[in-house]
Amino acid sequence: MKVVALISGGKDSCYNMMQCVAAGHQIVALANLRPAHTDELDSYMYQTVGHQAIELYADAMDLPLYRHTIQGSSLDTSRNYNETEGDEVEDLYQLLHLVKEKEGIEAVSAGAILSDYQRVRVENVCLRLDLQPLAYLWHREQESLLSEMISSNLHAILIKVAAFGLDPEKHLGKSLADMESYLKQLSQKYGVHICGEGGEYETFTLDCPLFRKKIVIDAAETVIHSADAFAPVGYLRFTKMHTENKDVVARALPHGSCPCQSAIDKMTEEVEYADQVEDNQHKFTSNCDLSCQWGHNIRPSCSSRSSRGYQWICGISGLQCQEPKIENQTMAAFTQLQNELDSRAWKMKNIILVHLYVRNMEDFALLNVVYKKHFDINPPARVCVQAPLPSGQLLQMDCLLHDWSKPPEEGCFHQKEALHVQSLSHWAPANIGPYSQALRVDELLFCAGQIALVPCTLQLVKAGTYTQARLSFSHMKKVLEAAISSLTLAHVVQAHCYTTRHKDIGVIRAVWDCVLKATEEEKDFMWESEIKPVPLLIVVVPALPKDAAVELHVTAIKDEPARRTSCHMTTKVACGSLVCHHVLSADGHSGSLSLSLDASSDDLEVADVKCVTEEVVASFLKAIKMTDAELVPLCARVFYKCNHSVAQQIVQGLEESLEKSLAESSPSVALVPVLDLTDSKILHLSCWLSS
Repeated sequence: MKVVALISGGKDSCYNMMQCVAAGHQIVALANLRPAHTDELDSYMYQTVGHQAIELYADAMDLPLYRHTIQGSSLDTSRNYNETEGDEVEDLYQLLHLVKEKEGIEAVSAGAILSDYQRVRVENVCLRLDLQPLAYLWHREQESLLSEMISSNLHAILIKVAAFGLDPEKHLGKSLADMESYLKQLSQKYGVHICGEGGEYETFTLDCPLFRKKIVIDAAETVIHSADAFAPVGYLRFTKMHTENKDVVARALPHGSCPCQSAIDKMTEEVEYADQVEDNQHKFTSNCDLSCQWGHNIRPSCSSRSSRGYQWICGISGLQCQEPKIENQTMAAFTQLQNELDSRAWKMKNIILVHLYVRNMEDFALLNVVYKKHFDINPPARVCVQAPLPSGQLLQMDCLLHDWSKPPEEGCFHQKEALHVQSLSHWAPANIGPYSQALRVDELLFCAGQIALVPCTLQLVKAGTYTQARLSFSHMKKVLEAAISSLTLAHVVQAHCYTTRHKDIGVIRAVWDCVLKATEEEKDFMWESEIKPVPLLIVVVPALPKDAAVELHVTAIKDEPARRTSCHMTTKVACGSLVCHHVLSADGHSGSLSLSLDASSDDLEVADVKCVTEEVVASFLKAIKMTDAELVPLCARVFYKCNHSVAQQIVQGLEESLEKSLAESSPSVALVPVLDLTDSKILHLSCWLSS
């Protein structure tokens, strides 16, 4: 892509340019925002100290430089920026609009490492201009990133310091290479961000492999902004500078390989099966007729609303539309959804999570065209898989809603935050559809499904199931950490994993167990006999987005995993056994319940089927009572083998039985046909609980 690089003169914007070139993009122009009549502007967005030397970048790189004077100020400082007249973000919009007109750019290079504030605003401008943001440094581990910058022959000096341990008289003008060990010491002793992400210091780049000429500072003076005894603030004002030819013009790419590829290489690929013959029993293509052999009565199913403001609406479909086209059925589904919302005083913005099932994954792109029109810049988190829906039904949507206006406790208000990263980076995949990576409500996090995309290319990794599972689980781990500090996979309270081949179930489960064990060891969780990890439900479906082999979806809560409670019980029934497991969060406000039906026989009398259905409901009710908390079941997601006669018969009566048994606190029931479940299971009920 043709890229304009946002440059401040600092190490981060310069190194991100190098990463863009390494990824195969072409830097065609430079862009900079400068203060009007001062050395430095107190901006939330831009580094402006050292702006006097920015003109030399154009000569050093032999590229056109576009500059714009910052006229606005930080007006909209909320987490989610909205277009605001007079805000300094609009200066960036004007600048990039001009560059796009003049240079035909397709993408924007930005050096954000940790600042959500900066990333969100750059992405907002890029979205409005139809440009792809490239932020390859986003959420990189800072110590290794700094070492990588230095070893890549990027030569930068400190031009501002503002932290305990940094002295303007001693440290201004020193190179990053000279300061590296000292910065590590400050980080270990005082928690200083080693890359200066807390505003501890700022830099100016004098040379890097992309420069044709190097920048030389002939004269500068130290300006003390604040003579604080503990953390004095000072910066360099350049008074004379020039560029000069380099003895050797190093046009080399950044030192080392792509961080994404390096991480993938560390994931040991699984041993290939000796017999390479495909497992045809579990190998499917989207054009096969895999529809459920019976058509259950599709109608919206709505749960009660919990005291903390949650409610599920499930079973939204477009079957009322006579046109057998995905666009028409999607529009009809949203009409049905809007009617359900209106009747309960909900709005689209109250939706925080969507489970989307499609009959044909080839409809994914066309469906998204309609889907995205109904949500704003921060859409709900979403998990999307192909399911063998009944003939004629092209999609099904199940939606979780939350009431922001209802305080969780006296004098408190809900904290709602969307993690909606749209930049290409080495962190985790940007969204490949109209969804957010995660939606946070207070201490709960509702995540989108994660598949094994290479973050910097958004292409599916070219590897088998083991590596795909490792990578998708790693992506989920990074999403958890980015959304809520210190959150890990050990904090998951509900986990669903979709795969396309039955024979891969064992591999996926082994990877999950390994990842959880590594998390426990890393965080030193002591929960050996006190609590067991949340069970991973694995189901087999015909296809996943991008033809992936694995997709992981989780809900997590920031609590103390060692203080959770859990219970496991098994009950004998006519056709086999029922296995029930529930996990309750440490605060008692959230949990999950899973109930599996193992069938040793698929030949039952009608009376036996009715008896088994009653046993399923009875076990479900017993498990809820055993939670010993004021929790209500909000959604009973029932995965069942679509071509298993007993499973079909049980599902037919299950929704009605649950409604009768639970009365006012009845859950929404989402019936999801799948191709297969683990072991000899024919039905799996997964329920999220909330107070």
